[in-house]
Amino acid sequence: MNPASNRSLLGVFVVAIVCCPRMVGAQERVVETVHNLSVSGPGEIRAESEEQVCIFCHAPHSTAGSIPLWNREFPVANYRIYQSSTFDAAPGQPTGASKLCLSCHDGTIALGRVLSRADRIRMVGGDFIPAGLSNLGTDLSDDHPVSFHYTAGLAASDRQLKNPSTLPAEITLDPSGQLQCTACHDPHRNRHRMFLTLSDEFGVLCAVCHDMRGWSSGSHGVSGQAVSGAAMGDWPFGTVAQNACRSCHRSHAAGGRERLLIFEREEDNCLSCHDGRVARSDISAEIDKQSSHDPRLYIGIHDPAETAAGSQPHVECSDCHNPHAAAAPSDQGYIPIGATMRGVSGVTSGGGYVQEAQFEYQVCYRCHGDAPVPTTRRIVRQADQPNLRLKFSSTNPSFHPLVTASPGTDTVSLDPTIPRGTLIRCTDCHSNDTGPRAGGSGPDGPHGSVYDFLLERNYTVYDNTPESDYDYALCYKCHRRASILNNESFPRHAEHLRDRDAPCSACHDPHGVSTTVGGASDHIHLINFDITIVRPLTGTGQMAFRDLGRLAGSCTLTCHGHDHDNQEYGN
Repeated sequence: MNPASNRSLLGVFVVAIVCCPRMVGAQERVVETVHNLSVSGPGEIRAESEEQVCIFCHAPHSTAGSIPLWNREFPVANYRIYQSSTFDAAPGQPTGASKLCLSCHDGTIALGRVLSRADRIRMVGGDFIPAGLSNLGTDLSDDHPVSFHYTAGLAASDRQLKNPSTLPAEITLDPSGQLQCTACHDPHRNRHRMFLTLSDEFGVLCAVCHDMRGWSSGSHGVSGQAVSGAAMGDWPFGTVAQNACRSCHRSHAAGGRERLLIFEREEDNCLSCHDGRVARSDISAEIDKQSSHDPRLYIGIHDPAETAAGSQPHVECSDCHNPHAAAAPSDQGYIPIGATMRGVSGVTSGGGYVQEAQFEYQVCYRCHGDAPVPTTRRIVRQADQPNLRLKFSSTNPSFHPLVTASPGTDTVSLDPTIPRGTLIRCTDCHSNDTGPRAGGSGPDGPHGSVYDFLLERNYTVYDNTPESDYDYALCYKCHRRASILNNESFPRHAEHLRDRDAPCSACHDPHGVSTTVGGASDHIHLINFDITIVRPLTGTGQMAFRDLGRLAGSCTLTCHGHDHDNQEYGN
């Protein structure tokens, strides 16, 4: 067949593809899209003189022998493939339709390099696809994975993927069951921007495959907050809920490769909204405080697959918050775990890992439990144990009622409005100093505080500190100051606090005293001496407290230069 006949048949082929599809809306036909690279194309990249539309991808003859009548060379690049610790599939080099797409979109083959022409078709604006989101390059590690078998077994093991049998007609796998570029992109129609097969508004396209528990009722899934004031500024829709997955993720050219996040630094994806301009709470201001959980200090350490964050000390927003499930706080008295921590993994009081924490302390134990992160100015105790999971154990001689209610009934200083048997949460003490539990309007939770140890209120631990309502404000939140200074429990409280200027922390360990380190002391009433203030008894080297019954005991130690040799009080 001569070249003229070839061109004639190809013209019929073009008419058949371009003219036959029914009109549904704007850019329903390929000729109306930027994939029309002919001289009549609407995009900036188009041919100098070539009038045929389909020839840039298809031809009836002299093709690569691949369906659908492929008219381009196959790319030969060795691609860097997407990898993630939370991705259970094992994609290899691109195959099928994805490889066809990359013949333009990896930027290595000229747009006008077609098999049916001896000479390259010349283009206006450059012969290769220009730099930008459309030019994926050969590094696909920052792009949504393709060319992997999407099976029911994969969905079952991943737990965040839907069974492929539920895919709608718009989303198709290739004949071998692999997910390719064409599952999300229809190269012939641009119905929903970016040639998407379904709209990505409200996350519709992503939700076809991804099953993120809690999303439909979570804060991000329902938020009507406008994104116009955000620092990011390239979201296609007006509100957080409309942008949905796109609020944090990018399918191509992602900054945070492993999770396809917009920004490389994980916390930037949160702080771009949680800086007071989109989200109501300004977390950026909180983590600027002197004591904080500041995720900006770490990069490339956090992994969603980790079980104990303390094994590689760091803190990221997602250590405590699941962005797909977190909901607005609704604290009404004691609740086991706040809605903002919904769907976060944790460690139980017995040391076991749980996929979804049921108690707030389980989330905290991931960092402050068996692999405790180093903390500044930690008080070294007589019975020293940095593992808070062990310190709060109900088998200990004394503990604050975090995991279980305190068995004691003689805490006479306890505020009478607090019922016996009440449980507390870590955030009752460790929280923002401007949060609602401190009487402020700031965000709740341990993001940052002006007080040491990330405490909601001041708690002075220095020796020779004159007693005041401010210095021990945290203690006086639950324990009546008047009761303590009137010696209603320990007959020498006032002497130690007011006359000797000894801090509460000199004698009391606020978390609990673990039996795993024990010692010569009885350690009831949270008594566990700060050994920088309390010293062994001169001469004997003993340092111990003895319980002598209700509201009675004895001390053997040296403190403030005074020797206490089995000095008793009470009974």
